[in-house]
Amino acid sequence: MTRSSRMDIPLRELRGVTVLAHLNAENRHDIAATLATFRPGFERTEMPGDDVADGRAAVADSYRELFTAFPDMHFDIAPDSFGHQGNRVIFETVVRGTHRGPFRGLPPTGRRLNLPIVTVFEFDGADLICERVYFDRLTLFVQLGVGREPNSVPGRMATLLSHPVTGLRVAMRARRRRSPG
Repeated sequence: MTRSSRMDIPLRELRGVTVLAHLNAENRHDIAATLATFRPGFERTEMPGDDVADGRAAVADSYRELFTAFPDMHFDIAPDSFGHQGNRVIFETVVRGTHRGPFRGLPPTGRRLNLPIVTVFEFDGADLICERVYFDRLTLFVQLGVGREPNSVPGRMATLLSHPVTGLRVAMRARRRRSPG
């Protein structure tokens, strides 16, 4: 182990403690405690589709919406689900919950969520400044009952109806492959 990597151990441990405090606060749905893990003035949460909550009030609102939509939301936290890379802590897990309130304009479906996610926590020194959450939106929508698996019959029908030109091209290619000569 080099001298510089030994010096990084306390910082890595401190970042790990911060991320655990953040995740445990989210699991308790404690918005104030979740926000307290960020360096004041640098609270930022990003999700797929350019959905960005920038600043304390916006981040609090995003958590409030999430905890209202999924009142039993919970992250699985395992010690081996963390990785450190530069100024980031990467966390891979599954989030579980039941859709009981409005979420991103979608009324409650009552469906269960079991969604794999990766969260990247960005640090400036020991201070958490940003949380980026990555997940497959199609999986989310399929689990909530508002999306269709593309290879299922309903998914293929939805694709055909919403993209008739693409559907027609696929059908023509399939027909050419089956026809002799």
